[in-house]
Amino acid sequence: MDTTLTYFRKSAFSRDALVYAGDLDTQPAEGTLPSPVYYLDVGSRHINLCRNATQVTSPLLACKQHGMLGRSATIRGDITSSAHRNGAFSNAWTFVYMAEEFKWSIARWSNRWTLVDGRGNTVAGFERASFRASKIGTLNIMPGHPEHLVWLIVLTCELVHRTVKSSERAAHGS
Repeated sequence: MDTTLTYFRKSAFSRDALVYAGDLDTQPAEGTLPSPVYYLDVGSRHINLCRNATQVTSPLLACKQHGMLGRSATIRGDITSSAHRNGAFSNAWTFVYMAEEFKWSIARWSNRWTLVDGRGNTVAGFERASFRASKIGTLNIMPGHPEHLVWLIVLTCELVHRTVKSSERAAHGS
């Protein structure tokens, strides 16, 4: 059975995200169930994947972007990985897990992107929410993947989302 996760903005003006299990239409009120399964602490050059907002100082994974345009990143935690953008003008990213490359591909003019492994198998898919103030989108991860890979998928999905949003802002001149 797929793992389905829904991303919401922490608040209207926050870059941080709360990730809930399941396919949710609306964000649960703070202090109610379900509780978020992950918290993404998002800064200008970093994304930290945490179990919750109180564990920001000891994240599961910490991603730090490098270079003038942030085209590469190192990811550290229980595992170490690297990531890079797939091209000079691409919003998609590639990361490495256990010596295997995983690539996010983004269909042009679409709110969907797909993660494939080095053999071309679909590992996960993300559908970005349209016209929602707080919902970012829904991630579906195929079954049978180790927890560390799931963490990398959750984190790099946010990295791709942030890159797409940045490109949209640049295209609209804001």
